[in-house]
Amino acid sequence: MGEAEQLEEEVDEFVGRKTDKSYRLLEEMLTKLLLELDSIETGGQDSVRQARKESVHRIQAILEKLERKGL
Repeated sequence: MGEAEQLEEEVDEFVGRKTDKSYRLLEEMLTKLLLELDSIETGGQDSVRQARKESVHRIQAILEKLERKGL
């Protein structure tokens, strides 16, 4: 989640449009984090599943924030 926090700071500082290179880069990096989380096997452990779920929700919220700023 450290990487997600760093990207959130960059999203907070972002000013521009969806067509900007920096927007596409942030979107791609956040999507990559989602894919990495998706590949994590929980092994039936509820704590791992819950942590993964919370991380996914956090990254999705950051993506939504970026989308709102890119309008």
